[in-house]
Amino acid sequence: MDAGILPAAAAALAGGHRVFLVTVTAATGSTPQRPGAWMAVDETGLLAGTIGGGALEYACLRLAAEGQAVPGVRHFSLNAREAGAVGMICGGSTDILFTPLADAAPVQAALAALDARQDVVFCLPLDGGAPCLAPRDPARTGPALVEDATARMELPVLDTRRVLVIGGGHVAWEVSRLLGQLGTRHYLADDRAEFSAPERFPAAEGVFQAEFAALGTVFAGALAPTASDAVCIMTRGHEGDAAAVRWALGTDAGYIGLMGSRRKREKLFADLAAAGYTGAEQHITTPIGLSIGAVTPAEIAVSVCAQLIQWFHSKGGTALHGGA
Repeated sequence: MDAGILPAAAAALAGGHRVFLVTVTAATGSTPQRPGAWMAVDETGLLAGTIGGGALEYACLRLAAEGQAVPGVRHFSLNAREAGAVGMICGGSTDILFTPLADAAPVQAALAALDARQDVVFCLPLDGGAPCLAPRDPARTGPALVEDATARMELPVLDTRRVLVIGGGHVAWEVSRLLGQLGTRHYLADDRAEFSAPERFPAAEGVFQAEFAALGTVFAGALAPTASDAVCIMTRGHEGDAAAVRWALGTDAGYIGLMGSRRKREKLFADLAAAGYTGAEQHITTPIGLSIGAVTPAEIAVSVCAQLIQWFHSKGGTALHGGA
């Protein structure tokens, strides 16, 4: 969940301000943001978050800040030729939910759940009623519009998707820093003490020192990779890469990326085939990252994280922590 929206709303409520949560619940055609994008607004204007900027966001900001927003869902046309349009030419349409916050209790409950890493959803009733928490349906990994007896928008408090970075060198440091800016949950492991120090990776949820051949003992139980998780392998040498790849292939990880040259890839796949791993090339993305001509560790990290974003969105979920 976006690390800034709820604390900003709680602070504004504590200061006696009138606060609205403004959330995209549905979108058709070309629109600025997907369902699940949200922001907090008080009478002074935007507190945190975004529903895409531009004329739509400005119109919603004015409605909420000036006390003209009616609790519940409002439909907006983004076709300038239609009556009631907001002056955009995207061509699509979107539904926006306006939720007034009468007190800070639901917000504080969501913040406590986030701190406790609870797998719950923040429910916003479509009638504009008070938010509440509920267990997450395992079938839903991202924001969801649920239209049953208690019609609501569900926003996952905790993003269930994770990135496991294997290796703690220069590129890994940049990847962790960028994942932190993206608000993406991630863990790191390296076999060297100086490259697996928690203070080296402050944005990581966990940092471990372990032999690469023993990764299965570190990432076990609740930390075992699932189909929603990505593994990024970037150790300092071929032996570490090979051990990490063999471990990753034995997990349920949905994405396995390996940093290295095409020559390294050919040798690795040959070694894996000789060891009885068939079809490994179908499960491993190497070289890791989008092809953008990256050279420096920071540039390579951008390419890696861009590919992770692409893969995560292709899975159909939308991370709330740190983004829409």
